[in-house]
Amino acid sequence: MIVDYSLGQPGSVHNAYAFQGTQVFQDPTNILPPCHWIWADSAYPSKMWCAVLFKRPHGGGLMHRQNIYNHYISKICIRVEHAFSVLKGQFQSLHKLQLKVAKDKDLHVTIHWIMCCMILHNMIIQFESNQSDDLDRSMNWAIREAKGWDQGVHDEIGEEGVGMHGQ
Repeated sequence: MIVDYSLGQPGSVHNAYAFQGTQVFQDPTNILPPCHWIWADSAYPSKMWCAVLFKRPHGGGLMHRQNIYNHYISKICIRVEHAFSVLKGQFQSLHKLQLKVAKDKDLHVTIHWIMCCMILHNMIIQFESNQSDDLDRSMNWAIREAKGWDQGVHDEIGEEGVGMHGQ
């Protein structure tokens, strides 16, 4: 799920620059819960609340532990990129926005378009998660019913009111 985002930088702006305009960057102590931090790649600033990759020093290399740390942080960064790919896969309109931004109003329409896609993305994830829970309950009910039939518990074809909602 997408839990935080920042919109409003038109055009191609470096992620680290856009990040400086976010509430997390400007007021991390009021945004992040105590003892929490965020992960970021090496383009972002290293702060007490922002864990970034180690940069290789000029003419040198990283220590073994730093390489291991970078390896695992990179995996997290890749998962974030995958989340964006999933979002763009669900909403093809986000691949190359065809909305022209000539005025502030156009920018607001574009921002709302992207926000709607992210909200729907989160709703789909939530729905599929709930659907999975419902499917598990349905499967468990079906297995119990089948075992009852195998053991001769049910003598008639079906009982009204038995089962789960929607079955």
